[in-house]
Amino acid sequence: MKISTYILICSFCILMGCGQTNFSKTENGLIIDFPDQKSGGTGKKLALEVVSPKIIKVAFSTTDSALNIPSLVVDDKTAPPVAFSVAEDQDKIELTTDSLLVSVELPSGTVCFYDLENRLLLSAAGNEFVSFEKECTGKQTHIRQDFKWQPDEALYGLGQHRHGHLNLRGVKVDLIQDNTEVSVPFLLSTRGYGLLWDNYSQTVFNDSADSSYIWSDIGDKIQYYFIKGTTFDDIIAQNRKLTGEAPMYPLWALGYMQSRNRYRSEAELTGVVRKQREQKIPLDAIILDYYHWGDQGFGSFVFDEKDFPDPEKMIRDLHQKYHCKLLVSVWPSLTPGIRNWNLFDREGYLLDVMAGFHTQVYDAFNPAAGKLYYELIKEAYLKKGVDGWWFDATEPENQEGFYRSKCHLGTTAKYLNLYSYFDMKNVYERQTAETGKRMFILTRSGFSGQQKFGTTVWSGDIESTFDELKLQIPAGLNFCMSALPYWTTDIGGYKGGNPADPAYQELFTRWFQYGTFCPIFRAHGRRFPGDRSGANEIWSYGREKQKILTDYITFRYRLLPYIYSLSSLVTFEGYTLMRALPFDFAADSRVHNITDQFMFGNDLMVCPVTDAGARERQVYLPKGTRWFDFWTGIQYDGGQEIMAEAPLQIIPLFIRAGSILLMGPEIQYSAEAPADPVELRIFPGSNASFTLYEDETDNFNYLNGQCQRITFRYNDQGKKVTIGEAEGSYPGNIKERTFRIILAGNNGESLQQTVSYLGKEITVQL
Repeated sequence: MKISTYILICSFCILMGCGQTNFSKTENGLIIDFPDQKSGGTGKKLALEVVSPKIIKVAFSTTDSALNIPSLVVDDKTAPPVAFSVAEDQDKIELTTDSLLVSVELPSGTVCFYDLENRLLLSAAGNEFVSFEKECTGKQTHIRQDFKWQPDEALYGLGQHRHGHLNLRGVKVDLIQDNTEVSVPFLLSTRGYGLLWDNYSQTVFNDSADSSYIWSDIGDKIQYYFIKGTTFDDIIAQNRKLTGEAPMYPLWALGYMQSRNRYRSEAELTGVVRKQREQKIPLDAIILDYYHWGDQGFGSFVFDEKDFPDPEKMIRDLHQKYHCKLLVSVWPSLTPGIRNWNLFDREGYLLDVMAGFHTQVYDAFNPAAGKLYYELIKEAYLKKGVDGWWFDATEPENQEGFYRSKCHLGTTAKYLNLYSYFDMKNVYERQTAETGKRMFILTRSGFSGQQKFGTTVWSGDIESTFDELKLQIPAGLNFCMSALPYWTTDIGGYKGGNPADPAYQELFTRWFQYGTFCPIFRAHGRRFPGDRSGANEIWSYGREKQKILTDYITFRYRLLPYIYSLSSLVTFEGYTLMRALPFDFAADSRVHNITDQFMFGNDLMVCPVTDAGARERQVYLPKGTRWFDFWTGIQYDGGQEIMAEAPLQIIPLFIRAGSILLMGPEIQYSAEAPADPVELRIFPGSNASFTLYEDETDNFNYLNGQCQRITFRYNDQGKKVTIGEAEGSYPGNIKERTFRIILAGNNGESLQQTVSYLGKEITVQL
C-alpha cells in the first residue's frame, strides 16, 4: 500500500470504524487520539516523543494533563531537537528517524519498533487502565502494557532478584523493594534495544506462554522509553544519558573493605586495622556497623561515649597511622523520643511508618526533611572525618506500612520504589556541592538513575550457603544489566557461618574469590559463635585460608590500574565493569542463559566455584576467539565446554586472545605508591589495545580534563607493542615510569621486556 508523507502542521483526521483517530505532529513527536471503540467518545491518547534518533518516549493516558507530568528520574528535556518524519495511511501512522521506525497500527494502537532494515524489534500491543480505590491511596489507576517478545529473544535486567535466572524469558518478577530484592524497571534485549519503564509503584513483569506484560499498581499514564542500540554498552550508555551518569569513585573505594556485624569499640576496630597492617594484608577501608551509638537510639547520630570516647582521634589515627578510611552505618529511621526524632516530628518530617528496631522512617521525599537529615549526619560524622556512608535499610523496611502511608509527594504507594533514590539524592548533592570531593555510598536499595548519586548497592541480608552464592551471581549480573554499574555482596553471606568450621571456611574462600571480581570488594557478615558479632577477619579462617584470601586481596590490588581505567569508562562512556557474557558475546546464543560465568572488563572471564567440595568445574568458552587459562597459559578454542581445574586456591579465570591486562605492583593500600612499574600482560592471537587512565583519585577535576590517558596497542602479526603519547596531565602525574611487557604463551611461558617511558610514543619489538 502506498504511503504518503506529509509535512504536518495541524491535525489530520482518519475515519476509522465508529470513531475518528486524530493525530497531530508536535515539535518533537506526535500525539494520537484514539476514540473509545464502543461509544465513539473519548478514549486514549498516545504521545510519541523523539528524545534522540535512537530513543523514543512512549506515553499512553486517558487525559491530556497526564501526558505532561514530568518524570522523576529521567531528564529528557535538555536534548536538542531531532529530525524526524511522519507518514500515514488508512492502517497506520509511522514516525521515522535516521535510526529507527515506529509504526502505530490503527485503530488498535499497537506500537511496533523497527530498525531501518524493517526488522521488527518490539511490539507493544494492548494496554489497560483500571480504576480502583483504597482508603490508603484514594482513587487510583492500575496500568498494564502487553508486549510481544520474539521467540529467540533473551531479556535481562530488572534489578537484583534471587530467582536464579539470568535470561528473564518465561519468568515473573515482582518489582518491589525489599531486603535482598532491588527493583529497577529496565530491560535489555538481545534484539538490540532497552526498555525503561517509567513508573515508581509496585510493578510486575510477566512473561509466559499466553501473557507477556508489565503491570504497575498506580499510574497516571503508561510511560516507557524505547532505546535502540548496537550493543548492550551502547544501550546502557543511552540509558545513563537519560537518567544520569555515574561519577568516578575515589580510588580507595575499589580496594578492599573489611567489615563485620559489628565492631563494638574503638579498641576492637583499630586493633583489627593494626593487625591487618602487621599481617601485611592490603586494606583501604573498615566499616563501623550499627549500634556504635550505644543505647542512644537509631538516628541519634553519635558515637557512644563509652565505646568510642574520642572518635576524632580514632579517625585521625586510622588516616595517619594506618592509611585506612572509615565508613559508618546510618539508617533512615529514628527511635521515637530521642532528640533528633523530636526535630523531625516537630516539622512533620516523619512518615507514619514504623520500621525495624521500633524506629520511625523520615520522609526522604521532602527536600526540607532531606536537608535536616544531611545537616545532622554532617555534624555528627563528616566533621569528625568519616570518609564514606553505609546507608542501611533504605527500602525502607516495612513495605506494608510504607504502602499505606502518605509522603511529601502524595500517597506513598505511588512512589513505593523510589525511597532510596531520594534518600541518596538528599545527601549526595549537598555533600559534593560543599566538599568538592568524590563520594562512596553503600546502600541496600536502588532505582533507575540512582547511579548518579555515587551509590553501590549490596544484596542485603542473605544466607551463608553455597545455594545462596549460586543465586547471587545472576542477581548481580542482572542488576548491572539494569544500568547501575556498582554492586556487591556480603562476602560469605550475612546470616551465619562459623570461621572455625572447615565447611564454612571453604564457602567463605569460594565466595571471597568471587568477590575479588565484583565491582566493590567487601567482606561482611554476622558470624558465630558470639553474640551476632563473631570474628570475620582474614586470620579468623585459619592459616591456610588466610594465605589464600590474602593472595586474592593482593591480586585485586595488582589489578587496580586495570580496574580504575575501566571505572573511568563507566563514567565517560556508560560502561559496565561486571558483565554477563551476552555483553560481549551476544551472537553466541549458548551464553544467553549462563548464570555462573561473567566478564570482568571485556577480556577477563571469571568462573566462580559454587559447589561444596568441588575441585573442578565445567566452563563454556564463548565462540569467536581463543582463550588462555590465566593460571597456566594453556590455550583453548572458543565454542566448546571444558572441565577447568579448581583446587581450593584457584578460581578459574580465562583471558581471551587479543587482550592487554594491566597489573601494578604489590601495595598495602591504594595510595601507598604510584602504579609503577606496570606490567602489560599481552595475550596474543589477535590485535589488542587498552588505555590506562589516571587522575588525582579523589576530586572532580577530571571533569575539567585534569587526567591522563596512555594507550597501548599490540600488533599481533608484527609482534609489536606501541605505547602512545601521554594525553593530558594532572597535578602529581608520573613523569618517568617503567612498563614491563609480558607476552603470554602456552604453559605459562612468556616473553618479557622492560622499557622506560617519558610520555612520548615508543614502539617495542617483541
